[in-house]
Amino acid sequence: MEMSLQQALEINARQQAQLAEMADLYAQAQQQIVHLEHRLADLMRRLFGSRSERYEPNQFVMDDILKAGEKAAEEPVSAPVIAVKATERRKATPHGRSEIPEHYEREDIVLDIPEEQKLDAQGSALVQLREEISEKVAWRPGCWFVMRYIRPVYVEADRQGDGGVLVAPMPDSPIDKCKADNSVLALVAVKKWCDHLPVYRQQQIFLREGFKVATTTLDAWAIEPILACEKLYEALKAKVLGTGIVHSDDSPVALQVAGRGNTKQARLWVYLAAVGPPLRFFDFSTDRCKERPARILDDFEGFLHVDAYGGYDSIFNRCPGIIEVGCWAHARRKFDEAKGSAPLPATEMLGRIQLLYKIERCLKDAIAEERLAIRQSESVLILDDLFARVREMAATALPSSPLGKALTYAINQQQALRRYTTDGRLSIDNNPAENAIRPLAIGRKNWLFAGSERGGKACAIAMSLIHSAKALDINCYDYLHDVYKRIMSHPVNRLHELLPDEWKAAREKKA
Repeated sequence: MEMSLQQALEINARQQAQLAEMADLYAQAQQQIVHLEHRLADLMRRLFGSRSERYEPNQFVMDDILKAGEKAAEEPVSAPVIAVKATERRKATPHGRSEIPEHYEREDIVLDIPEEQKLDAQGSALVQLREEISEKVAWRPGCWFVMRYIRPVYVEADRQGDGGVLVAPMPDSPIDKCKADNSVLALVAVKKWCDHLPVYRQQQIFLREGFKVATTTLDAWAIEPILACEKLYEALKAKVLGTGIVHSDDSPVALQVAGRGNTKQARLWVYLAAVGPPLRFFDFSTDRCKERPARILDDFEGFLHVDAYGGYDSIFNRCPGIIEVGCWAHARRKFDEAKGSAPLPATEMLGRIQLLYKIERCLKDAIAEERLAIRQSESVLILDDLFARVREMAATALPSSPLGKALTYAINQQQALRRYTTDGRLSIDNNPAENAIRPLAIGRKNWLFAGSERGGKACAIAMSLIHSAKALDINCYDYLHDVYKRIMSHPVNRLHELLPDEWKAAREKKA
């Protein structure tokens, strides 16, 4: 049957309308593409582009030269003259030890030998030959001053010169013959690893106080005394791992590559005691290989709160004495990320998880036995329903979708996620470790990177001591200052006395 002219015209009109509509949609799409390309270019520039907005008027000179070269050979080309500023040699900064400001107040401290040592073998009095005077810049809250150590030097009456001299020793210091007192060394460390001030900012602060010191010197003052506390750090590590219940997490930190001028990603791992004093220690590693936590946890036995990082799997398989405790905060986060693509099922799961956290909030101040009883009577039932619903959703969800990944995570971690209901001392999540490692995130925004593996190790030791003291409401400066004064001569078998919790207990007992 032949189509009438009227029908053909109607079909043509509809097609023209469809073409016009498609053209509008195409124009809108092109406009959206241009807008998104602009936003992408802007983001790429913010991430990787130069921050400088300086404009160089001669930057297009080479374009003119290239255009001139394309002309005929007979036409002479005159390149523009570019004035080049002569390089000025920068004056060399004089080397040497930092000068102690003359205007600082001096406090004299006389260090003399005992009276019984001022006699020789025959009972004759020793002759004072001279005085050794050493100056160290010191600090107390709100005041810079200089400590002058005056040490009389004695010699036997029948001796000449410096042979057989006797003099009192200088007070202990982690850095031999340092121009800075232990009070200043502790101040530099606390400012860097507690207040997150890089050394160049500390240099500016000291300069306003009239004390000029090089950043390399401040680096040494920050790192060397902390490394002298390594034995104390090992004692802290042993005490944390000896508690039997530990939270662990890790976070990246940039490590400068020697001789290459760039950085690579290293890691700092935190291990937090879940019972007893809130002590924690940090471990520095140049990578995130599974051998790093395995090296620390080799002799550990007990419960380990961790996320689902695959590096821990070999530890749990190899060491039956280490029991995995899962993290519901990580499981919840994955369902929260799935709300955009699957709002109804993701919201349902978040509601079920919220019931578990509501119970935990009510048990915040309960003892372990009460917490275990309520978890067994209430939380276990919620978990049974939750995982039954997880299996139902997993049967229909696309495995590669955000919801599918969240469900797979919950199924794979089911045993570990249930484990907190078996012991009242355990936590529902690993948030204590994430909170413990938060100071690192703040610090690396300021001091940016570790200058060497040695510096990374010093960072781990410093954060272990300082932030363990901070968690115990101890004045970090007072604690570290006292440790620096005692660490060089303190007996190794009594290092536990310098751990933050025992140090605090001893101070409170004296008070």
